[in-house]
Amino acid sequence: MKTKITILLLFGLMLFSCTRNIKPTTPSKIPRIRVLLGNITQRDSLQLKDKFKLQLEEAIYELGRHNPFFYLSLSKNGFKMYNPNRLFVFNSKDVVHISPTDPLNDRFKFRNKWYKGKIILRLSDQGALSLINVIDLESYLKSVVVGEMPSGKKSYLEALKAQAICARTYALNKMNERRHRPFDVYGDINDQVYSGLNRHTDLATKAVEATKGVVLEYQDTLAQIYFHSTCGGISEDPADLWGRKNSPPYLKVRKDVLGNRFTCSVSPYFRWQRRFTFRQIDSLFALRFHRSNLTAPISDTLHLQCRFNVLQRTASGRVKQLQINYADTTVTLQNFEIRSFFSKFNQGALPSLLFALSTENDSVLVIKGGGYGHGIGLCQWGALNMSEQGFKYYDILVNQYFPGTYLKRIY
Repeated sequence: MKTKITILLLFGLMLFSCTRNIKPTTPSKIPRIRVLLGNITQRDSLQLKDKFKLQLEEAIYELGRHNPFFYLSLSKNGFKMYNPNRLFVFNSKDVVHISPTDPLNDRFKFRNKWYKGKIILRLSDQGALSLINVIDLESYLKSVVVGEMPSGKKSYLEALKAQAICARTYALNKMNERRHRPFDVYGDINDQVYSGLNRHTDLATKAVEATKGVVLEYQDTLAQIYFHSTCGGISEDPADLWGRKNSPPYLKVRKDVLGNRFTCSVSPYFRWQRRFTFRQIDSLFALRFHRSNLTAPISDTLHLQCRFNVLQRTASGRVKQLQINYADTTVTLQNFEIRSFFSKFNQGALPSLLFALSTENDSVLVIKGGGYGHGIGLCQWGALNMSEQGFKYYDILVNQYFPGTYLKRIY
């Protein structure tokens, strides 16, 4: 049995109310966020520009100007930091702080990216050497917005403002959630893409500065914020996708339309297609489940069947459970397992779970889908389209993607 989804093109007019008022609050100091830049298990390197100081119990060491380059590696009982001129050895319990003398101008390079702010070195619970960047939240956001959304066109400014507010709200939620852990956020897609100083743009910086301290709230608390590239025309409910209970009303399933078109129809991932031959399916099955029927003895491969059955879809039409019957083996995949199973070396995982299955000549599996990412919260390509159409950031956030929330400046 093969099941398919039909993506209905429903047209409607979205009415927007211009929610211009941002609820004020008393000003406070800009918080500082701890960003995990990487876990080191083999020798890595760190480059310091200008002056930094390393404060230990016995002395304060000046680094950067005359000792700009250091290797970082694990040692038998902890970790070490060294170059031809200096060697610092630390035990497994040490937490090392390396601070810039001039926070505005001093910077450091790690894994081909430049950053500013403070460095913390410490061992993780898994025994790797963690390098953590401590930086004020607004500076962090200038490197996140440009990493999460295109910023090359002036007409994208309102979308970038919306992204800045989403990223700020998300970061503050993670800071509350992980306040007792060594770091607040990962510097990659596990949380938000933190691109460092390499990719700063004037437009992304302007968007962050124009929304300084502004967050999204719901019923006097920070809103739950998620964002993704392209929803494909309909958003997802996190309770359906991730099994979470009591999703707030602003994250329920909604058709994402603007006038008589889907809002993210401008995205290159609005509609997509992948094709897999029988031999490719066998290779994927072997890679994932260590079983290849094409390499089995001939007597076992005379009559091979491969069936794909969608067992469950979410309310938005996304595939939640997929059963694969291949020869004498039956497996059931869920959520991202489905996307990763259909990975192609030159294309990666499936863009989304919003797809339909069909076959050609009983030998080629065709997957036709829409969207890129989980589909929850802000659709970034939809926001970019709205920005180009003249909508403001509060229209994008409060009226389109997080209805029922409100904007509030907290510092």
